[in-house]
Amino acid sequence: MQVLFLGAESLGARSMATVVLTAERTVLIDPGVALAPKRVGLPPHPLEAEAAERVRAAVLGWLPHATDVVVTHFHGDHMPLADADPFQIPLSAFTPLAGCRLRVPGESGQSGRSRARRRAFVKALGRALPTAKGEDDGVIACAGPFPHGGGSGSVMIVAVREGNECFVHASDTQLLSPEAVATILAWRPTVVYTSGPPLYLPSLTWEEADRARTHADRIASPTRALVIDHHPLRSVGGLRWVEDADGISAATYMGVRPRLLEARRQELWARSPADLY
Repeated sequence: MQVLFLGAESLGARSMATVVLTAERTVLIDPGVALAPKRVGLPPHPLEAEAAERVRAAVLGWLPHATDVVVTHFHGDHMPLADADPFQIPLSAFTPLAGCRLRVPGESGQSGRSRARRRAFVKALGRALPTAKGEDDGVIACAGPFPHGGGSGSVMIVAVREGNECFVHASDTQLLSPEAVATILAWRPTVVYTSGPPLYLPSLTWEEADRARTHADRIASPTRALVIDHHPLRSVGGLRWVEDADGISAATYMGVRPRLLEARRQELWARSPADLY
């Protein structure tokens, strides 16, 4: 099994797009990307736009090879959109092959906006998409729904298995749900990819940060690699939090240097182009 992280905050843009390769399957999970329209009062920096374009190109480049596509929830950094902005992936460009298997959550527990996005996805693809909750074909298993951290609806967790290897994509559970952690551990994963807590938001409590750290310790202990990215790496201090939780960033897993561009947006706009390129 091979795991390739196409998008992540540590790779410069909001995304958890992932490709998992087994001997017979190419699984594309959460094929989306986005940039924060405003952060510290500033729009995305050109370096962020370049990073988002790389993620978009990678997702669309892998799409024709995908035997399976999984969308864990209906936020714009995790799926293509009918009303995509210039940094996101438009539904009009998202054309999986006819034989590609699609797995998405049902409408239960979703916000009105998420339900509308699900219906637009179904309409654009021209096929019925029953809920993938509880599906397990021996290679790909879907579980949920579990709470999206911050009370933003619900998400699905996905496992991809081959032989003794098991990759779990835990999406935006943010390490806050004990039920999600129990499900992850029940699969006996070798590699886990999850969002951690949104350290950049003042609404995050100390209790939540401590709970996430405890859950990270539980997952890291029996796994070969715990990859924590997304929400915590929207702040520069997030890398230290990830390391303290015995995790690594998606960039580190891929063997490249983390680039926390959104977290450094104010600094990037303050520097001259000559200093950046």
